[in-house]
Amino acid sequence: MDESVPGSEGFEALRQKSIAAAEAVIREASSRPDLHLVQAIQALDDTDKYLNVTATRASEWYGLHFPELTQMVQDNVALCKIISEVGAREAVTAENLGGRGFTEKKVQAVIEARDRSKGGAISEGDLGRVRALASLAIQLNVLRGGLNDYVEAQMKKVAPNVAEVAGATIGARLMAKAGGLDRLAVLPASTIQILGAEKALFRSLRTGAKPPKHGILFQHQAVHTAPKWQRGKIARTLANKIAIAARVDYYRGSEDASIKAGLDKRLESIKERYKEPPKRKPEQRDRPRRDARPKRDKFRRR
Repeated sequence: MDESVPGSEGFEALRQKSIAAAEAVIREASSRPDLHLVQAIQALDDTDKYLNVTATRASEWYGLHFPELTQMVQDNVALCKIISEVGAREAVTAENLGGRGFTEKKVQAVIEARDRSKGGAISEGDLGRVRALASLAIQLNVLRGGLNDYVEAQMKKVAPNVAEVAGATIGARLMAKAGGLDRLAVLPASTIQILGAEKALFRSLRTGAKPPKHGILFQHQAVHTAPKWQRGKIARTLANKIAIAARVDYYRGSEDASIKAGLDKRLESIKERYKEPPKRKPEQRDRPRRDARPKRDKFRRR
């Protein structure tokens, strides 16, 4: 009876033990490797976004000074290396462009473009800021490479079957969208198929438009390289195998080569069976497309 009375020694000891048990559970849950992997893939996506924005800004700013170079070098990271290491247009020489993967013909074209450039002059202060932006883009590119290697290595340890079926980055994005490997393991294949396409799904429910056939899975090579009439079937098959792979990774924790073999066999069957696009029926061809539900008459009596 004393332990149930607030303020007593027994009650306080029970309270401290309960708090310690809760903290231990939280500490154990926070140290799960799949949650660290989720943070890593989200950091990789954020780094990609910052890298694209920074490199594009440096390219456009430098284009005011040497627009011909920004048109001839399409890779923004390679362009940022030239901006950071070479600097002004007058310093662009054949020696400075050597060892950057350019052919002799392209190097000569850059030199000719430098001599007849229509770009304006740039001050030392502005050039310094452009070079700082280019240096930041290079650092972000290095950071991105390290994060990508970490994600691929951790996926092989945490979810080897999902990584084998979906790929390391796609599997990690699916885990991030689901909230972890434990939640991905209990999701049905139909939900995994449209993860990442929630806006399109809700729009179809609201307007009556066609529902999405794939979300994050569209990034998979087997889906986005396939003809349009095969993508839905391939995405559904891929989602089925990912659901099985996630369950095996979470509950068993061992690799199963039969999952990937079954996926390859099924994909070959789909490509062989559905070589040609399906023929639409005449009544479907003439039927008006339903883009949205009919609007309610605002003068209708309620």
